[in-house]
Amino acid sequence: MIYNLDNVYYSTLQGMRANTSNGKTLDKEAFLRLLIQQLEMQDPLEPMETKDMISQLSQLTSLEQITNLTSAVKDFVEAQTSVNPAQLASLIGKYVVVKNNTVNLSNGESESIIFNLDQDAHVVIQILDENGNVIRTEDLGNVQAGVHAWQWDGRDDSGVSVEDGSYTYNVYKVTSEGMEEIGGIEGGVVEAVQIKNGEGYVLVNGYLYPVNSILEISQEGDV
Repeated sequence: MIYNLDNVYYSTLQGMRANTSNGKTLDKEAFLRLLIQQLEMQDPLEPMETKDMISQLSQLTSLEQITNLTSAVKDFVEAQTSVNPAQLASLIGKYVVVKNNTVNLSNGESESIIFNLDQDAHVVIQILDENGNVIRTEDLGNVQAGVHAWQWDGRDDSGVSVEDGSYTYNVYKVTSEGMEEIGGIEGGVVEAVQIKNGEGYVLVNGYLYPVNSILEISQEGDV
């Protein structure tokens, strides 16, 4: 007796798909069931050739390896993104340098904006309000490589004093291709650590910074 396997494969595959993630994936167990179904329904007079069997077993092996690799990668990513309280607590008392783009203005005086240049460059600083509008642009001209600080006088481009509050800033170096953002930095001793919504933060100079904003860590005495 010769069997027409087209409908058998289709119905078997449809049934297995219904049991796997709404028909979007076909896992290794479903693949094995399909292979067994094929062996049971094949024509005894024309059995599956050895090369076809080896090919399908190779596909099953590859599928299992990919599945295991995907699971391993997922576990690795979850481990890297999870916050370890013990590791986080070990930062207390350390001196850290963090990325920063916020400057606070109080009584008309602002904190220093600190930035680091890996080479001499033409530097431009922009101050933005809470709506993201640029209210002050300061062209510092050519600046030598190294760490520098610039203090905003609390005025906009028209020379008018702005209200006290928290403002964001961008530091750029001018290149032949345009303006390249290099950002600002802040340094200080980690006073405390916090975990909020699964994310780790360090308290430096009275402000919270995400752990992933840390650029450098050293012992306080090394500074």
